[in-house]
Amino acid sequence: MGASTLNAVPHEEVSGGSDDSAASAAQVYLWDRREIEFLLWELFHVDRQFLGTAPYQHTTRAAVDELFARAQEHAKHLAQAFYQGDRDPARLQEDGEVHIPAAFLPLWEEHKRDWFWLRQQGDPIEVHGEAGIRFPQLVIQLATELFAGANAAFMCYAGFTPSAATVIRSRGTELQKKVFLPALDMVRWDACFCATEPEAGSDLMAISTTARPLSGEVYAVTGEKCYITAGVHPLTENTVYLVLGRLVGGSTSPLAMSCFIVPRFWPDDSGRLVDNAVECTQVEDKMGLNGCANTRLVFGRAGVTRGYLLGNKPNAALLQLAMLMKKARIGTGAIGVAVSSSAYLHALTYARKRVQGAAFDRASDLRAPRVPIVEHCDVQRMLLEMKAKVEGSRMLLCRISFHASMIQQLVYRKQKLGEDIDRDLIEKHGRLALLYAPMAKAYISDECWNVVTQAIQVHGAVGYFRDRPLEQYARDLKILTIWEGTNYIQSQDLVRDKLGFGRQPLAMKDFEGEVRACLDRRDEHPELAPEFAAVESALAELGSALEAIQRHASAGRQLLVSQFCTRFLGMFGDVVTAWNLLEAAAVAAHALRSPQLKETEAAFYRGKLASARFFCHNLLPAVAARAQIIRTAEQSFVHIDPADFGYEA
Repeated sequence: MGASTLNAVPHEEVSGGSDDSAASAAQVYLWDRREIEFLLWELFHVDRQFLGTAPYQHTTRAAVDELFARAQEHAKHLAQAFYQGDRDPARLQEDGEVHIPAAFLPLWEEHKRDWFWLRQQGDPIEVHGEAGIRFPQLVIQLATELFAGANAAFMCYAGFTPSAATVIRSRGTELQKKVFLPALDMVRWDACFCATEPEAGSDLMAISTTARPLSGEVYAVTGEKCYITAGVHPLTENTVYLVLGRLVGGSTSPLAMSCFIVPRFWPDDSGRLVDNAVECTQVEDKMGLNGCANTRLVFGRAGVTRGYLLGNKPNAALLQLAMLMKKARIGTGAIGVAVSSSAYLHALTYARKRVQGAAFDRASDLRAPRVPIVEHCDVQRMLLEMKAKVEGSRMLLCRISFHASMIQQLVYRKQKLGEDIDRDLIEKHGRLALLYAPMAKAYISDECWNVVTQAIQVHGAVGYFRDRPLEQYARDLKILTIWEGTNYIQSQDLVRDKLGFGRQPLAMKDFEGEVRACLDRRDEHPELAPEFAAVESALAELGSALEAIQRHASAGRQLLVSQFCTRFLGMFGDVVTAWNLLEAAAVAAHALRSPQLKETEAAFYRGKLASARFFCHNLLPAVAARAQIIRTAEQSFVHIDPADFGYEA
């Protein structure tokens, strides 16, 4: 399966847990440092592409290595509260306060002190200064993956604040920046997003929260929001809500939504925090991520809830918050990769140790030796599927953060250094990052859920036990397919908005150009000829499916297209994954030609070839089948009368 350096991050033992040594050994967060090194230095060449060049001129490879060493230590501390966060869940107390796991309070102080600065480096260079070490987004993404993998529930409290500060910094008025940014930047206050309502879940057009003007930029906000992640907690002195609502007496257009900055406690003229009539009426009892308080909030019932109209601009929320929502969707995929990667490594570790049965071709031979289950072909099938999906999904996120790093670098060189940078190149990186965003959320969350269920299967019965992290991984991960817009909404975004039903070909041409640049190197790697052919064929099938969607849409058959958006996103994700794995395999094939290669390194690189070959010949062929379904959509489309489902409650 390829050799790797597994780094174990121990979890805290919990009361009632098994004392069995095997179970105790399983209570760890696992990550593969060798895999991270491969991505940084061999595939994306972060040292050659970014380090030592403005704005990363003060950053060295040694600094990156030190960053990951420190991140691993912090992940150890986060992992110690992994089980407690699940078994001592957030809940609403009788006094109206919200209880969260006790271990989260000191963890928050550590995270705030040592790690928020890294999250803030996503802002433009001038915001937090040019001096000192700055890390490319690609490095930041891979470093913070450790935190999400070690304790996803805790990281939910930290996730939104940097993005909210960026929105206020870029869209807010001078007054709003003065009121909120100092506290948010110092993390004395945190922030969260309030969009969903009891009758407005995926359909934001149904939002009924309203606001009426009080004075200047201040409005009185009235309404109810539900499923608000990290909505109320004791970690900070105040929480700032970005609330979607409508102006009383304003435009009747369903798209006319405004964003209001509503603090839980209102800062008066003296700076004192006073009650702002924000009520927490419920903390949800959830399937997973139980340490994170998922809250129901009521504004304006117990008094006047005051909020600022973001930028003092009405009906502009969707434009103002577009980048924030994109980041949230990519962050959802990052949690999926972090947790499912650990699940895969647990399955691999267990399969190497668990001895069960003889080889298939000697099953009836009573004298045949029992073998570790990693030697059974069907277990290898599951492990290879997990390996390929985790690696491919992580590389998809890396591509997005690579493009973000390039944009930051190019914009800095153009604006600050006065270099003649091609604007079209900057825009190309932006188009590709936006194109991948729906897949980062939907494709990754679907595939990572599959990875975790496969990891449980490899463990057999013990994978179902609570003294191992796998069952909690499954419960924690399932929400990701629903969060930040369901995966069907992401597929609509891809087909309709990013690709314009195939009528806006620029982003697709950019993508095809990236893949064909890889395919053009096939002569350098004859050992991968079948895989190059498979990716080329799948790329053609993807293009054919998009052409069919364009024909249907041009003929006015958008309803028909809607039934195939999810499948198109899935096949697009498969093509991206296959291409990513092929790129990695090509690097590995080149490395394997070195006669001085150590066996452990050779095993790692052979594993890269195995990932690409397995995916290209076992999973990628489904692209052609889905393309055929889309091409013959008139026959495949099924629109059933709801009564025909038969069952009546």
